[in-house]
Amino acid sequence: MRISEVSKRTGVAPTALRYYESIGLIAPGRTLSGYRDYDTAVLGRLDLVEASKELGLPFADIGRHLRSLEDDSCTDVRDQLRPLLAERVRQIDEKRARLDQADHGLAACPDRDDHCSTECVFRTRTTPAVEVR
Repeated sequence: MRISEVSKRTGVAPTALRYYESIGLIAPGRTLSGYRDYDTAVLGRLDLVEASKELGLPFADIGRHLRSLEDDSCTDVRDQLRPLLAERVRQIDEKRARLDQADHGLAACPDRDDHCSTECVFRTRTTPAVEVR
């Protein structure tokens, strides 16, 4: 398949496909005229890349995971992924807690016609609001 067909079938932009190639996540062949030539296996590989990106995994981890899929057993792959995913869950939980704090800070903002202050909008529960006059 040419790059345009892979892009159409996966929704991944051609520029992203070229970038993934440059960092070793995918490796198309070449036609005699020099065009990239992808086999159908790239579709599954790109599904995994895009799902991993959606989880916020860095490209280095995605690359290691792809290599692991090629070389290791399902058990080994699962055991390698568990701590990685657990760390992402921890990071997301931390972000969720910060978002909850910001939401509580917004709820405590007074109604007033003056300009809003950052102390009001993004304060944490432990940081007292500063009265701006």
